[in-house]
This record gives sequence, C-alpha cells and structure tokens, in this order.
Amino acid sequence: MSIFLYKAKNEKGQLVSGSIEAKNEQAATQALWESRLKVLSVSPKPMLPEVPSLSIFNHVSVQEKAIFARQLSTMISAGIHLATALNICLAQTRNARLKKVITEVIKDVEAGYSFSAALAKHPDAFDRVFVSVVKAGEASGKLDMVLLSLADRIEKDASFRGKIKGGLIYPAFIFVVLIIIGALMMTTVIPKIKMILIESGGELPIATKMLIWCSDFLVKYWWAVLILIIALLLFMRSYIKTESGGKWWGSLMVYLPIFGSLNRYIILARFARTFGLLIKTGIPILDALYSVADVMDNEAYKKTLYRVASDVERGVSLSVPFSKDSLFPPIVTQMIGVGEQSGALDKILDRLGEFYENTVDERTKTISSLIEPIIIVILGLGVGVLVFAVLIPIYQIAQNIQ
Repeated sequence: MSIFLYKAKNEKGQLVSGSIEAKNEQAATQALWESRLKVLSVSPKPMLPEVPSLSIFNHVSVQEKAIFARQLSTMISAGIHLATALNICLAQTRNARLKKVITEVIKDVEAGYSFSAALAKHPDAFDRVFVSVVKAGEASGKLDMVLLSLADRIEKDASFRGKIKGGLIYPAFIFVVLIIIGALMMTTVIPKIKMILIESGGELPIATKMLIWCSDFLVKYWWAVLILIIALLLFMRSYIKTESGGKWWGSLMVYLPIFGSLNRYIILARFARTFGLLIKTGIPILDALYSVADVMDNEAYKKTLYRVASDVERGVSLSVPFSKDSLFPPIVTQMIGVGEQSGALDKILDRLGEFYENTVDERTKTISSLIEPIIIVILGLGVGVLVFAVLIPIYQIAQNIQ
C-alpha cells in the first residue's frame, strides 16, 4: 500500500485536498470517485524519513475503538446525523490520539468525504477491516447495525487476547525469575565460593572451572553481554521487518515446540472471526481476503492470504488455494468448502473461530499446568550442576583437612 496526494472537488464544488492510502494511482482515483469527489490530480506522496515516536503515547486501544463504534451505532440508530454523532463521540473521548483522529474525520465528513474514506486516512487508528466494514454498512444503508456487529467483534477479540495474556503471565513470570536468580548466583554467590575453592590448592573439576570462568566473565563483562543482547534484539527487529525475515519469523512462530501450535490456533481463530465478520456485512470475498491479510500480524499467513486472494481473483474456488498450504489445516479447507456450497460461509467461519478460541483456551491451560513440572526439572538440573561443581570440591577440601 502507498500514500497518494490528491486535489478534488466535492459535491458543493469546493476544492479539497489531502492524502489517501491505496495499492496504486488507479485504485486511489477509484476510491476518491466512490467518495463522491471529482478528482483533479493524484500523485504519490514523497517519501520522508520517519521520525520515531513513542507508540505508548500514540495508540488507540481496541477497547476505545469498540466504545467508539458502539456509541456511534446507538446514536445513528436513534436518527442522529453522522456529523453530530461524531461530535458527541469527540466530547466523550479522553484519548488524545483518538480525539485528534475524530476531529480530522469530522472535518473530512463535513467536506464531502464518505465516513469510510475519512476513516481510511488514519490506518494507524482504524485498520482496513474496520474501514471495510463501515464501507459495507454505508453501501447497504445499515451503518448502525454494522457498527454494532463491529463493536461486538472487537470486544470479543479483546477478551480473547486478554485470556491468552492472562494464561501466559505465570509462565513468563517464572521464566524471568529463573533468569534473575541465575544471574545473581553467577555474579554474587559463585565469586565468594571461588575464593574458598582456589585457596584450597586442590585440583578443581572441569565443571567447577567452567562455572568459575562463566562467573568471572559475567562479573567483568556484564556490560558487553548487555550490549550484545540489545544489539541482537535490534538486529532481529530490523531483519523481521524485511520480507524474507518476516516470513521466516512468521513460520518459526507457528512451528515452535509447545508454543507453535498455540500461535497457530490464535492466528486461525482471528482469521476465521474477522473473515466471517467481513462476509456477514456483505463485503465481496476478494476484498475481504485482502482486508484480513492486511491486519494479520504473522507475515507467513499474510503472504499466504495474498496468494489465496490472487488465485480467487483468477476464478479459483476459495477452498482450493487454502488446501495447498500447510499453514491452514484440512478442517479449515473442508469447512470453507462446505460454507461455499451451502451459502452460509459467514456462519461456518464463525463456528470455526469459536472452535479455535476454545482450543486456544484449553491449550493455554495445559501449557500453564506443564510449567510447574518443567520448572522442577530445571531447578533439579541447576541443583545438580551446583552440587557437582561446588559442593564436591568443598567436600574434598573438608576430607583433606581431616
């Protein structure tokens, strides 16, 4: 997707200008015509170096988007004009970023833009799925109902993500605690024991020498280790942003032991729910596929969905390209095929999403229950290493003294 600058006239004959996100110049022109604007010129926006910003202070949460959609739905169903309803939402919004976005949306709507076109100018706040659903609601004249369905979907998605995070907090906490304890042992406890072992004058076991060497290295060069870790994280972050790196990382995340299957089920649940919502609101399958692909966090699945959309555009049945990719299990392909034949694809996808959400919930509980025995094994190994590397030499010193 690229950004294009344009000049156009609205229905009142007023000159308006701005920017729009689209695949190419033709798509941008088409989107402007659909927004009831007479296009005068369209040109690519010059690329400028991005200024880094703190996203934590420039973020619209899913809960805030859900509240916005629900409030707007209620007011529109009550017969309140869109611009008035947006102004009411603006007065009730506390998030500074969302306030700024709504203010700009109101200006665009009053200037003659459609609501969906105004939202599309802010992809960082409202993703392509949100915009596509709103556009379908405008076309069908059921914007209030569509916004209500969208709010329900956003809230369910937020609840689903919350359950996942809640289930994985305990394993993450234990993992961090183990790292901290290990670092403290190597930098504080081992150096004190080292002096006793060296002063004994006896021959130390290889395991003890290695433990002392690691401790000395961390004490002297902890800053180098820290820099190396930060550099590695920055490199990985940059590499993941590339096309090949993103695809590699996406594939790695779904094939990891234990957590790989959990990541796969999470992605499939979100895909089924989002795709089902778009189909339910009347969006064509091809547009729905591109919209779902754009909001996918996993680059491997994103590329697969783009390929599926390309095949569908050539006239291939929807279930066929899905069956060619191992990222989508046979049950997905079969249920999509059934949905195509029965004409109830949105309902099938909704059930599929519910199935995977339940599976994720069960798998998260299983992983949490497995953490305790894994921790016991890790602690057992740690104690074994300490006994062999530290306590045995101390025992030999005591024997020599006797």
